[in-house]
Amino acid sequence: MMIFGLTSDDFSENQIKILDFLFEKEYLQNELQKALKTTAPNLHYHLKKLIKYNLILKETQQQIGNAKINRISLNPSSRQHIRKILELKVKDYTLITGFGILGTGYKLPDLVLKILRENYYPISRIVCFTSKDALKKRKEHQKQEDLVKINRFIKYPYEDYRNITSEFFQCVEGTLSKEMKSSDIIIDLTPLSKLFSFKLLEIANFYRLPCVYLGINKKGNYELYSMSNMKIE
Repeated sequence: MMIFGLTSDDFSENQIKILDFLFEKEYLQNELQKALKTTAPNLHYHLKKLIKYNLILKETQQQIGNAKINRISLNPSSRQHIRKILELKVKDYTLITGFGILGTGYKLPDLVLKILRENYYPISRIVCFTSKDALKKRKEHQKQEDLVKINRFIKYPYEDYRNITSEFFQCVEGTLSKEMKSSDIIIDLTPLSKLFSFKLLEIANFYRLPCVYLGINKKGNYELYSMSNMKIE
């Protein structure tokens, strides 16, 4: 069913709450019921309408007899429409990037930002994943090299970016989901580690976000390559 033109007036208070909760993270259905402080039949009624309009997805994770464990999440393709329904204004066009400690890696956000702006991307906010040591190195070069202002640093030990079971990999999707609540986003897949790149590409594909990779062209100049819709085989 088409969802264009829908506003908050088309939904109940609880349906709006569900969309707001899911904008932050996905829930198991029983967790969502507790968050709403409602009954299972009442929650089912509200979910049914949101599913009808393709605003949310319900996926059965496990079934034992007639009992089902369902995961509830936003429909990624409806995210922009949901933001309008919730009357959330787009405050920024945010670059999600990062940098490590090796060589001149601390300059990566500046290189990517320069090319994006040359191509008319109105980036107004920069969020960087990094480590404590790498951040210290960037700050040492900040004034003398006139590096761009980073709006938010998210620090993890460098080893976390190379360990699929680390805190970073458990939290990164939730972190980006919160950023998406008030921002349009473009993701830089270049920094830190291959696992970092693979994870952010997975998130970009799921939420249908643009993503880029910084490389060098035949002339030896830096160039951004679009990685949107790339798949990890």
